[in-house]
Amino acid sequence: MYNLPADRASYRVRADGEVLQGLDLHVDFLPVVHLTNSIPDTGEHWGQPVISRVMQTLDEIAATDTDSSGASATTGLPLLAVSGARAQKDRATGQPLPIEVKAGSVISLGEGGSMTALDTSPQLRELRERTDHLLDRLAGNSRLTSSGLGTLQPSQVPSGYALALALGPLDSLVGEMRLARAHKYELLFKLVGRLFQAGRAEGWPEGELPAAGLVWGPHVPTDRTATLDEVVKAVEAGVLSLETGVRMLAGVGYPIEDAVEEVRRIRQASFEAAARLADATGDNEAVRSFLGLGPAGPQLPKVPQSAAGQPV
Repeated sequence: MYNLPADRASYRVRADGEVLQGLDLHVDFLPVVHLTNSIPDTGEHWGQPVISRVMQTLDEIAATDTDSSGASATTGLPLLAVSGARAQKDRATGQPLPIEVKAGSVISLGEGGSMTALDTSPQLRELRERTDHLLDRLAGNSRLTSSGLGTLQPSQVPSGYALALALGPLDSLVGEMRLARAHKYELLFKLVGRLFQAGRAEGWPEGELPAAGLVWGPHVPTDRTATLDEVVKAVEAGVLSLETGVRMLAGVGYPIEDAVEEVRRIRQASFEAAARLADATGDNEAVRSFLGLGPAGPQLPKVPQSAAGQPV
């Protein structure tokens, strides 16, 4: 890129009129954030990757697949031992030609002749069983479980609760990996914010940066219908707030980009809840704030209350 002709280059111009050519970003540090594989032990630096525990198993699976491919060739085209066959001879050398076996082949045998096929299917079956055994070892040693590898048949799961228990080791593994990187992601966001500040990006605030973190979604399939039913019942019963319920729905994959904005939209249409709030407080300002409306004008008087607390 250093060989590009500078006389043909065009540079962007910032809002204040400064040409973005050779601009000093005021960055006097090397922007590097080290993401560890796991929580490092004493004397370590990088941690231990998950795959390092099962590298030997992966090699054995690859070797077993190679052996299975070779065994399937002899099973699909078995080895034959023929005696008493009338083999054709090469006219030039007079030597018997090898017998070729293919679909529709007919081998003529003399009196007392016989033919025996070498059956290698038991060896192929053993290799396939070894592959299944190695996959079980891989699932156990890596804590991915058979459910995480996708080798668990749906018919083998009696219920969703049993599947959740089977995914327990995987949940623990993912939790450890996210815990090891949680602080690093905070540093990454802080580093990006400081680069924007150093480059005087348009609209970027100055001063102390707000804390930022990374929120992960579910790493396993979730039952959205069951979660929705649980949230509706809990919010109606008053044991969960609307904000918590909306965050639960966003966590299982509902298209909710901003939980706070979604709660505001829901409350704007909650006229029954607003009426109950008016009955309980008689405060029009609180009701308008609940519905996301602006302050009331002087032409909107407060709702008069009776002695029993009901609107007149």
